Amino acid sequence: MCKSIPGNQKHMTMDQRIIIEKRLDQGNSLHSIALQLGKDPTTISKEIKKHRTIQEHSHFNESKNKCALIKDCKKKNICEIYAPICKRMCKLCNHCNSHCDDFIPRSYHCSKLDKAPFVCNACSKKSGCRLDKAYYRATIAHREYRTVLIESRTGINISPEDLIRLDELVSPLIMQGQSPYMILQNHPEDPLLRKNALQLH
Repeated sequence: MCKSIPGNQKHMTMDQRIIIEKRLDQGNSLHSIALQLGKDPTTISKEIKKHRTIQEHSHFNESKNKCALIKDCKKKNICEIYAPICKRMCKLCNHCNSHCDDFIPRSYHCSKLDKAPFVCNACSKKSGCRLDKAYYRATIAHREYRTVLIESRTGINISPEDLIRLDELVSPLIMQGQSPYMILQNHPEDPLLRKNALQLH
């Protein structure tokens, strides 16, 4: 644990996850986020990597040539089917990858995701980026956490359907700044909320 920051090892709350998302959107460092939440930077790092959402790269207007070497490739007539008639470079052919012995599949992984902050939330190039992306979203992270928690605990009797409905009701209200106590007070008639009141905190 980082000695400069007093660690708080309690479970991460929805409010704390919202702070993490907002600070990541602003480009803050994990150290500064940890300092604000009173947690170790390693805890924040693990939270982000565990609950980040992967968004596959866009396939719109994507080249059918999937070779990583396409940019510098000058090869011609590798298939020998149309030689010497074909004068085009092979990288412009849809069948190039299946004939070339030097074919290397193109990777859509961004190396920046291997180091802090491990997500694209504040990346200035994300709008035009053709690589796979990763984002930290508080509502998704908390939903995943609650699902794992409920499945791992005994004595908490709630179905997956009820869990989803509870999350859909509670998460937006917490995002608006309402505390669990306020939510319970404003929805006294909801049996699902009353039944799981202790688990909201």
